[in-house]
Amino acid sequence: MQERVLITGILGQDGAYLARHLLDLGHDVIGLGREFDDPARLWRLRYLGVHDQVRLVELDLDTRGNDVLTRIAALRPDRIIHLAAQSSVARSFAEPLLTAESAGMGAVRIFEAARQLGGVPVVQPSSAEILDLQGQTHIDAHTPIGAQSPYGAAKAFAHLMARVYRQSMATPISTAILFNHESPLRGDAFVTRKIVRELVRIRRELDAGVTQPAPLRLGKLDALRDWSHARDIVQGLWLIAQHPQAGDHVLASGRLHSVRDFVSLTAAHVGLDMVWEGQGLDEVGRCPRNGHVWVSVDPAFYRPTDPDQMPVDLRSTIEALHWQPTPSLAPLIAEMCDFELTMNGRNAP
Repeated sequence: MQERVLITGILGQDGAYLARHLLDLGHDVIGLGREFDDPARLWRLRYLGVHDQVRLVELDLDTRGNDVLTRIAALRPDRIIHLAAQSSVARSFAEPLLTAESAGMGAVRIFEAARQLGGVPVVQPSSAEILDLQGQTHIDAHTPIGAQSPYGAAKAFAHLMARVYRQSMATPISTAILFNHESPLRGDAFVTRKIVRELVRIRRELDAGVTQPAPLRLGKLDALRDWSHARDIVQGLWLIAQHPQAGDHVLASGRLHSVRDFVSLTAAHVGLDMVWEGQGLDEVGRCPRNGHVWVSVDPAFYRPTDPDQMPVDLRSTIEALHWQPTPSLAPLIAEMCDFELTMNGRNAP
């Protein structure tokens, strides 16, 4: 049965993949966002071949007052998946007010619009950044809330407000705690895209005859993350949206890798021989044949707080949604590298 699905933040990685997924299923997709008149901002939709199949509606969710509520009411969506937000943890430390407004109050405006429409189902993606991991051995939908970044605090507010609307205001709002998810469409501000972009640059410069390219500089190499493909995550979001009972879920790969692991897999895919030497700030990824440094540690890239993630228990998600993530990280990295190589040094289209 065809539904009219409203996606906020449709120009981002997740929004673009979700739009493609829903169009493939035969649904009508409306996308909210900003600056649609700038063709460069549509590149993800164009890359996926859906830019001319979605209805784009210009709307700034940071706008105060009733404009957001009125405009969404006029669209009459059957379901809403709310992806729009300032989503960079690093940027949130520099711009906490913007982050609180975007990731926090922007979500509440969506919830209120859904309530006023008579209870339109909403999926509110949350983040692992909202969790208090002190004393925990694993993560699931019942892990306590306790953010350590402005981004995490803003998303925690939205997550708790979703529960309030669901439990006390008769609005079926589900949450999905998302862990790191990547793709070729990932933005430049994220460390995975940086790793891929820089190691591809080194590979390209070596092929062009540069004897010692500038190294990739990173922060905490031991940081543990749960990385999924964005396609897996948006498929999970749609299963949550269709579930007959609103609730809280987690979407993740269920496996942990360090930043160092991600670098090693990327280097191997682009053909850079590398061994790790040293510890802490002195650790480097070096070519074993000539000693050239491909990767170095720079304390400037350390976060003020950077807790490791913990194993994610997906049993309740798999049971409720019949959803399974891709079992390996390597295909994701290969896809990101191959995309970067095809760009040949150019910016994303």
